[in-house]
Amino acid sequence: MTSKNGKGPGKSYRKGVTMIQLAQKFPNEEAARVWIEKMIWPNGRICPKCKSTDTYEVVNQKLPYRCRPCKRYFSVRKGTLMENSKVPYLKWAYAIYLEMTSLKGISSMKLHRDIGVSQPTAWFMLQRIRAVFSTERPFPMDGPVEVDEAYFGGLEKNKHASKKAGLHPIL
Repeated sequence: MTSKNGKGPGKSYRKGVTMIQLAQKFPNEEAARVWIEKMIWPNGRICPKCKSTDTYEVVNQKLPYRCRPCKRYFSVRKGTLMENSKVPYLKWAYAIYLEMTSLKGISSMKLHRDIGVSQPTAWFMLQRIRAVFSTERPFPMDGPVEVDEAYFGGLEKNKHASKKAGLHPIL
């Protein structure tokens, strides 16, 4: 099925980040950490416990930041899919990329080989990634939606009588 402009919804039409671009964006662990912090805290560092912005960096600690009001140590991992994980930020970035760009997902065995973690760690990471990206969104999607290279819906006048005016019972 192609659109009026001749560009179809198939794999070749999709735009995204290539593995080369990803490697350039995250050349090391520090670059991955900085990028993740910007995504989690776009307006500056915030304490995950008391939501204060009065925080500072600490040295020689497992957790790199401390909140002045509540006196707790924290990192960007707190409250995210990376919480309670010792996996480096760089490996999380690649795992998220590989899972999100794979049409049918990625197995824990493949992820374990691709990013150099144990299979149980890869399984744990994939469970976290899938849980985060499968949560309900506050608003339903609008317009054409592609699901595993299939389209559902269409004009009401073209639907069978049992399918008109409502969602499919399976969905």
